[in-house]
Amino acid sequence: MLERYTGCTVSDAYATGAHGIHMPRYPYYADYDQPGNCHYYYRRSREYLACQTARFLLIGGEATTLAKEGVIDPGSELNAWWHGFFREHFGGQMGEVAKYAGGYTYLEYLGNHPEAKLVVPHPYPPGQIGRDHYYLENPDVIVHLNDKGQMADISSHCIPYQVYDAATFAGHVWREAWELPFVIKLAAPSGGGDGVAICHTDEDVAAAQIRFGGHRVKVEAFIGGYENNYNINLHVDRGGSIRFIGGSSQRVSAAARYEGNYIDLGWYPEPELEALCVEIAHNAWKLGWFGVCGLDVIQAADGKLYFIDPNFRLNGSTPFHFIRSHFLTHFQRPHLETGYFCFPGDPLAFLDGFRPEIEKKILVPVGLYHDPRYDQKTRVYLAQATENDADAHASLRAGLMQRGLLPGIHL
Repeated sequence: MLERYTGCTVSDAYATGAHGIHMPRYPYYADYDQPGNCHYYYRRSREYLACQTARFLLIGGEATTLAKEGVIDPGSELNAWWHGFFREHFGGQMGEVAKYAGGYTYLEYLGNHPEAKLVVPHPYPPGQIGRDHYYLENPDVIVHLNDKGQMADISSHCIPYQVYDAATFAGHVWREAWELPFVIKLAAPSGGGDGVAICHTDEDVAAAQIRFGGHRVKVEAFIGGYENNYNINLHVDRGGSIRFIGGSSQRVSAAARYEGNYIDLGWYPEPELEALCVEIAHNAWKLGWFGVCGLDVIQAADGKLYFIDPNFRLNGSTPFHFIRSHFLTHFQRPHLETGYFCFPGDPLAFLDGFRPEIEKKILVPVGLYHDPRYDQKTRVYLAQATENDADAHASLRAGLMQRGLLPGIHL
């Protein structure tokens, strides 16, 4: 059994000390939709991209978290709550937060901190960020490891797939090799399910060809009726030692959109699943990578395990594993249901309105996003916690909706 990782901050996990800068998600580029201009693919709004960052503000440690305006910094924007709840419980984990206004203004901040080591999910164009600015000696390894078209380089447990360049995918010859249903994925990294199309009909295929037009893709067999959809968080240190951060079952919609996680904080993977993930992490380390990864693995109806998605970065579930001790002070075997919620008011109205649940650790908000220039709503990334009680989760979820806290990000 893997040893459990005991670090709880970005600066610990990436060995940056006080010289780290964490950009958890993706600054908006005006040319995101132009093929080949960004390593990550998104068909979402600027607000959605900025909102993603809020999930990681409580765990920076000695590192600075760089976030766009709209992401709420508890230390400077929630004064009463910071001097009470947030500092009491997370003051030792949360680092400095720096804000940028949008566009390319984050480059000015990075330029003023040339000694800092950048922890990011993908490298930026060399003309913007020098290669010596990253925590890894070779930042291109992040692109390689997160490329779905190269997963077989690091695992022997992939669903059989074929990669097609953009020109081939735009045609029809490739289609002769595949019977419906099958799955089309962008080979280059994507996020939140934006790069996945489950195709049951010819119309689905045609829609995917339009949606992913101009991009390299992979096509793989569709495995329906799977038993489990795991997300396994591992930490690999610079020397190659691998430790278990935590695991979860992913909440995914029928359209393959990521919605959150079910987390049992006392769970450990079975030996076969652990071995599969250790193989992947070790192979990544041999390529020059270290840090946090969240490996997505499904268990088919026949029990066979398949590696389906590489996430060599902090995952949506990672913050809850890093604040594990917060839950263990109140629950013996805490079970969490995590995800985004939308509240019709500002952050203080949300926090004050749900104060009893927050203070009892039934609700634990780890990220808040509010941009009144866009709308008057607050997006909250949180966990609902119970003592392994599915009925309590359902009852709590229904009660939250009645009080205006709706599931989903609504961006």
